[in-house]
This record gives sequence, structure tokens and C-alpha cells, in this order.
Amino acid sequence: MAEKKRRGKLFAVIGAVVLAVLVMGVGALAWGRQVAGTKLPQNTTVAGVDVGGVEPAQAKAKLQAALGPKAEGKIAVTAGDQRVELDSSKLGLTIDYDATLAQAGVGETSWNPVEVFERLFGGSALPTVVDVDADAMKTAVEQLAKKVDHDAANAAVSYKGVTPQVAEGSDGVKLDVDATAEAIKAAFLGSHEVAAVVAETPPQVTTAAAEEVADGLAKAATAAPVTVAVGEAGQLTLGPETIAECLSFSPSGDTLTAKVDEAKLAKALTPQLEKLGLKKAQDAKFTIAGKKSGKPKITKSVDGQSVDFAAMAQALLPVLSQASGRQLSVEPVGVKADFSTEDAEAMGVKEITGEFTTYFPGSAYRYNNIGKAAGLINGVFLKPGETFSMNQVLGERTKQAGWMPGGGIANGKIDPNIYGGGISQSTTTTFNAIFFAGLEDVYHKPHSLYFSRYPMGREATLDWKSVDMKFRNDSKYGVLMQAWITGQTGSQGSVTVRVWSTKVYDIKATKPIQSNFRSPGATVYDSSAGCIPQDAMTGFDVKYSRQFYLDGKLVKTEPFKWSYNSLTPVVCGKK
Repeated sequence: MAEKKRRGKLFAVIGAVVLAVLVMGVGALAWGRQVAGTKLPQNTTVAGVDVGGVEPAQAKAKLQAALGPKAEGKIAVTAGDQRVELDSSKLGLTIDYDATLAQAGVGETSWNPVEVFERLFGGSALPTVVDVDADAMKTAVEQLAKKVDHDAANAAVSYKGVTPQVAEGSDGVKLDVDATAEAIKAAFLGSHEVAAVVAETPPQVTTAAAEEVADGLAKAATAAPVTVAVGEAGQLTLGPETIAECLSFSPSGDTLTAKVDEAKLAKALTPQLEKLGLKKAQDAKFTIAGKKSGKPKITKSVDGQSVDFAAMAQALLPVLSQASGRQLSVEPVGVKADFSTEDAEAMGVKEITGEFTTYFPGSAYRYNNIGKAAGLINGVFLKPGETFSMNQVLGERTKQAGWMPGGGIANGKIDPNIYGGGISQSTTTTFNAIFFAGLEDVYHKPHSLYFSRYPMGREATLDWKSVDMKFRNDSKYGVLMQAWITGQTGSQGSVTVRVWSTKVYDIKATKPIQSNFRSPGATVYDSSAGCIPQDAMTGFDVKYSRQFYLDGKLVKTEPFKWSYNSLTPVVCGKK
């Protein structure tokens, strides 16, 4: 019995102690909970800013005050010699203060002893949560990459005269867009100075490899001439300068491979080759008499002899590395004409597709200039796709070239002393011939003043410096031009231009429609020594169309229009 009573007292004491401890613990927890509240853990910092032991709103205000200024301004990004400054606001770089503080576990008051203890005595350095506009950031960095990125440059060998020169190789650079974007984001609250993340790639052909080629084959190649025996015809000589012009070195793996340019080789050796007396290939060509009865004739092509420059270029390479015995032999080969008789026959130059005649006063300069122009136009041949230029065909009109001074329009007035004066007659006639042949009008310009001897609006002037007349053979057939004049000085003459080809369209011109007539103005009386009289001319607008008929059906219409100036009459002398 006594033993039971002792145990009872012991349990009572232990219970009292436990109860006291519990009461004290609950009290301490309640005290800690009241003190901690919703404050951040005591030792919390963000980017070096102490925000521990305060309410979230206070912590946010402290961060905004401390970090806000750091988040403003530009971020400088450098990559090699490139430097750009990026506006952080345009990149969408901002601090998410709420998300940053949420990492500390901010929430309601808690009865959890661990949470209460953490708030009273815990805490740590928290990373700053930064938001970014990913698309804007990527675009900005990619723009920098366009300036920075470049491929590695292989070292190269070339010649200065006959001496090999080495151009050093250089590394390539490629900017890592994603890594650089992360670096910019990381520097947002730091120094605002960022080195872009780049990767370098070495060249495939290093400077050392190029120097080896320069000191070896390149140097040996131009050390002495090379002779080339051409069958029994004779020999050609390739001097060091010519070898240097024809020889090049291109990357092949990690070294440079030599190559002889056959086109340059042919250009350099052709003058010597012609002196050997090999038969020269001759193209087929069209001829036509410059008169009404003239018809196209084909002068047949002739095959010739030459050497195979491609084979010679290959055979030359091993010889260039030799110190002695620098010679090789080649046999003449047959060479086809570039434009054969068969090619000419296939051009379809068989019928008149366009023809036009105009008439001119019988002055000596007109007969000279218009006749000379007709002679130059006669026999001009255009393959499909080729373009005719009147200025190119006639050349510059000078006294030395055989042109005479005559009347022409200059600065809106008649000038009687223009070399080549009158050739607008040939230009107009040619334009009308190609007009009715249905060929493409590339460019033409009518006169600024209307002359009744020309079709209204359908004419063309010419000036060496500023005005040409061009047409293109847009057909699938060849085009052969024929031109001649009739008459003699002192009487009216004529010039005719024909186009020979294969007829595709029937061409018609609509009747010209005039409008907007303009008065020439009052007569001007000029008593000066240099006076040139001129007649009055009325100005007006005109329009018409070229109509293309195929098998009797209108398939295309091409409109034309022009505006003629008026010309004030001038009388030399007093009124």
C-alpha cells in the first residue's frame, strides 16, 4: 500500500512539471508568434539590402528605394571593337519585388514553432527576381550579333609582281545570343557593363600553312619561264609575270591548292598563238546589199585550229614546281566557230517583217550624214534577246569620223551647226521599221518640235550625250537590218530601213489624236549679228497605239503619247 502511494505522488509531481513546461512552452510560442507576426525573417537581405525583421510592405519600400536607381539607365554591351548601349526599359528589364520577397516565405502569422523560430532568428540572402521581355532582348542581342559575327578568314597567297605575298588568316567570331542575354540580365543591377559571350573559330588554312605554300610552290612557279611546244607549228613562252597572273591558290582542307586560270592563260598566249599561223575559226555572218533589191546572204563559218587551254592549264601545274626542264608539249586541236552556218540558217532571217521610208531635203550635209548612218545600220544583226543602240552603231558624230555640221534642235531652238545634223531622219526611219516589225521599244524620244516630214508622234531624235534610240530583239528569231538612201544633192532624197526576220505579228498603228494646242506666241524681231530666223510652230499633244494582230485577232495594244513644244517665230532685223 505504501508503495502505491509513493508512485501516485511521483506521477502527480511529474504531471505537474510537464504541465508547467507545456504552459511555459505555449506561452513562449505565443510570445514568439506575437513578436514575429508577418515580418520577414530577421537575417533576410536582398542584393545587400537588409530587409529582415520588417513587414513585407516596409521591405518592399526599402528595396524600391535602394534598388530602383540601379534599375534605370542603359546597359553597355561590348564585343570586340563593337559597343552598343541598350535601354533597360526597352528590354522589359524590371525587378519583381513581390516575387523576390515571397522567397522568404512571407504569409499569415503561424503557430508552427519552426516558422516562428525562422522569423525570429533565421533568414538568408535572397536573389533578386528580374523580369525581362524575352522577344525584345533576343532582338537587341541578335542585332548586335549581326555586327559582331564573322567567319574565319583563311590565310591566302597571291603575287605582287612575281613575288608571293601572304595574307594572314584570322579567327571567326560568333556571338552566343542566349548566353549574352543572360549576362545582360545578370548585369541589370550591377555595373551595367557587359562583355558579350562569343566563341572563336580558327581558320581552316593557317598563316603557317600559307607561308609554307608561298615559300614552296608559289616561289618556284615564277622562278623561270616555261616554254610550250605547239606540235610542229612552233612554241609559246610563258614568262614569270604571265605565270603570276594566271596562277591562284584556293583552300583545300587545311592547305592551299594551286590552279591555273585557263581563260587568263588563253588571253595571255593568244597573241603568240596567232603568230604561229594556225588557221583561225571564223563565224558565219549575214551580209546584205544596201539597196532595194538586196537580200540576206550567209557567209559560211570556217573551223580553225588552236590549243586546248584547259588541258594546257592542267599539264602546266607539275612543270611549275620544277627547277629545270620547264617545258611541255601540246598538239593543235580543231576549233569550231562560235556561230556556225547551221546556227545562222536556224535564225529564220528569211522575210521582211518591217520597212519604212522617209524623205528629206537635198542639202549636202543631209546626204552625207543620212547616207553615212544608213551605211552603218545596214548589215547589223541581232540575235534573240540582243539590244540595238543607235548611238553605239553610229558612234560619236565628229568631223574626224566623217560627219558634217548641219541643222538640229538645241535648247528648244534650231541650230545649223551640229555635227551629224539630220541623222534624226535615219533614227526616225529605223524606229518606224522596228515599230512595224513588232520589236520591243526599249527607249526613244520624239523631237521637241513637230516636223511634217515625220509621222506625227512616231519619230525619234538622237544626241550622243543624252538621247539614244534603243530596241530589243524580243523574238525567237534573228533580226537583220538593211538601210539605203536614194537621190542626190540638190534634189529630194529618201532613206529606207528594212527589218529581215520571221514574221510573227501583223502590226497596225492607230490614227494619231491631237489635243491641247498651244500658240507659238508673238513674233520676235532680232537685229543682232548672230540672229537665226525661225518659223512659228504650234505646240500640241498627240497619242496613238501600236496594235499587234495574230491570225487576224488583236492580241496586244501598246499606247504611245508625246507633247510637242511651240516655237516662237524670229525675224532678223527691226520690226
